[in-house]
Amino acid sequence: MVNYSVSSDSLHVPQDKLHKKGVFDSIRRDFIVAFSQWDFDPLALTNPFSKDKDKCSSSSVHIWQGCEDKVVPMELQRFVSQKLPWVKYHEVTQGGHLLVYDKDTCELILRSLLLGEEEHSHFLYKPCDASAPS
Repeated sequence: MVNYSVSSDSLHVPQDKLHKKGVFDSIRRDFIVAFSQWDFDPLALTNPFSKDKDKCSSSSVHIWQGCEDKVVPMELQRFVSQKLPWVKYHEVTQGGHLLVYDKDTCELILRSLLLGEEEHSHFLYKPCDASAPS
């Protein structure tokens, strides 16, 4: 059996938030999903927002990946985004697994999603290294 040790430093979340039930439950669910058997192949998914006259085509799927995430490897998310080109992939250079708990990062993600603002996010969405997808 593998023993995982998760600290607030490795998740990039303040120690006081790590002990909150909602944060703990979120991490626990993420581990269950990551290490469970799935009933489908995620790489076989098709774009749920493809242009169809009966569907709204202004929606999209995004992945924001923290480069310092100790739970979900960024190489895995890069692989998924390369196999599913309709997924919009973003790397957050200083982000960990719980990057949405960082107020500034969360605000920029919400501004990007809700308002289409990308001009202030350039410092967040840089590839983590030279092997990142373009």
